[in-house]
Amino acid sequence: MKKKKILFIIWSFTYGGGAEKVLANLVNRMDFDKYEIDVIEYWHSDINIEKVDKRVNILKPIVDSTKASKIKMYITKILLEHFPSILRKKFLGNKKYDYEISFNSMIPTFLLKKDCKTISWVHGDVYNIKKNKHNWNLQNNSFKNVNRIVAISQNTYNSIITVFPHYKDKTCVINNSFDFENIYSLSQENIDIKTNKFTMLFAGRLDDNKNPLFLLDVAKILKNKNLSFELWIIGKGILEDKIKERIKEYELESYIKVLGFQKNPYPFFKATDIVVMSSKSEGFPTVIAEGLALGKPFVSTNVGGTYELSDNGKCGIIADSVDEYANAVIKFIQDKQLYEKMSNYGKKHISKFTYENQIKKLESLFEEIENEEKNKD
Repeated sequence: MKKKKILFIIWSFTYGGGAEKVLANLVNRMDFDKYEIDVIEYWHSDINIEKVDKRVNILKPIVDSTKASKIKMYITKILLEHFPSILRKKFLGNKKYDYEISFNSMIPTFLLKKDCKTISWVHGDVYNIKKNKHNWNLQNNSFKNVNRIVAISQNTYNSIITVFPHYKDKTCVINNSFDFENIYSLSQENIDIKTNKFTMLFAGRLDDNKNPLFLLDVAKILKNKNLSFELWIIGKGILEDKIKERIKEYELESYIKVLGFQKNPYPFFKATDIVVMSSKSEGFPTVIAEGLALGKPFVSTNVGGTYELSDNGKCGIIADSVDEYANAVIKFIQDKQLYEKMSNYGKKHISKFTYENQIKKLESLFEEIENEEKNKD
């Protein structure tokens, strides 16, 4: 049987985010007897290199942010938006694929070939695109040519059909999945950090969307209530200095540990009590799923994926305001029975999100698209 050639296009495969991890685990589990897989990233960083099977071909990135000048980045952006075929010619040559899959909205979708069978995989809500007519037009023109749009959560799906209602018929939901065995295995590593206090873990980029400063306001409330706790912050980003300044301003030095980027964060998940997330927008939060796999309930702002992951509040609490959030944390600190109940339920609930299910749904999409193309001929 002739192998199908698949190209995955992702904004970055080296930035240390959830989409990168999901893609790495997905391609590592696809059937190499059936597929030849290439991966190309638009933006190359130096934060983290995802481990992939040697049979997955990682192509040269389009922009290497560690080397490229601002002028080169600007020219590349112009080409991307107006003449993407030039970038394709330079970085993909004359390669032809059976399927091309963009693994984020916006930039990766601009690079999809119009006369190829294509899927746009969207990892977060797209409400913000509606606010910018230029971006809306770019994304609309890209979506126009794809065979399927995949949303990773119900919230993402709702945002797509709200902002682009004319593409509802080709939009579907495939939830993210996770490598539970690897999470369990890596969590056994010893770490040199111990505490007897109730511990919260934030893991993510330190940027405006992940909104870690929100958690410092929560911590301030908990401190003022004389509660014993620690907040561990894992990650890198532009807000790191601001976080450290705010910790001093709020006199939270004995309550918060800023631990930087961790190649293996899972021992920290294992050692904590709950996972906390404060994002303004998400698709299907990897950190919450990883925490649940290790028996850690969560508190989160109301963003995409949290409803599915909490299973209607059975293993996590969703809170919007700082006060609501602080009260949710206090529930976990004070109600040990609630904590144990949510911890045990979370481990069972998250086990449904397997790669077998994700790949099965993807292959069903391939079949649907193949059949549609045949019916056109």
